[in-house]
Amino acid sequence: MSPPGRDDPAAALNQVLSEVIDAILDVRQAHRRVPDTQALHAELDQLLADLRTWARLLADQDQALGVSPLASMASAASRTPLNPWHGAASDQEVRRIVGEHLDRLGHQLSAALAEQHDDRTRAALTEVEQGILAHRRALSDL
Repeated sequence: MSPPGRDDPAAALNQVLSEVIDAILDVRQAHRRVPDTQALHAELDQLLADLRTWARLLADQDQALGVSPLASMASAASRTPLNPWHGAASDQEVRRIVGEHLDRLGHQLSAALAEQHDDRTRAALTEVEQGILAHRRALSDL
C-alpha cells in the first residue's frame, strides 16, 4: 500500500485520523489536570473514550479503502502535543484548550467530508463530526 497523494480522499481521511490522534494526546494531558470529582473530568473521560473509538473507526475505514494510515503519518510517540501543559491549569483554561482542539478537528472533518465519494467513509466522518459537536456543546455547558 502506498501513501495517498495530495487532494486525495484517503489523504483527507488520514489528516482527520492524525488530528484525532493529536486530540487523544492533548485530552489525556488535560484529563490529568482536572480533579476526579469534577464534571469536567467526567466529560474528558467520555471524550477520551470517544476519540479512541473514532481513531479505530477511521483506521478501519482506511484499511477498507486499501490504505495504510501508518504509511502517511507520524507515530504517537513522535508527536509533540500542540498545547504543552506546563504546571497547573484552571478548568476554564482546560475547556478553552480542548475546545480549540475540537474546533480544529471539526474544520478537518468538514474539509475531509467535502472530498469523500465513498458512502461508508462519509458515514464514518459524519459520526465523528456529530460526536465532536456534542462534546463541544458539553464543554461549553460546564
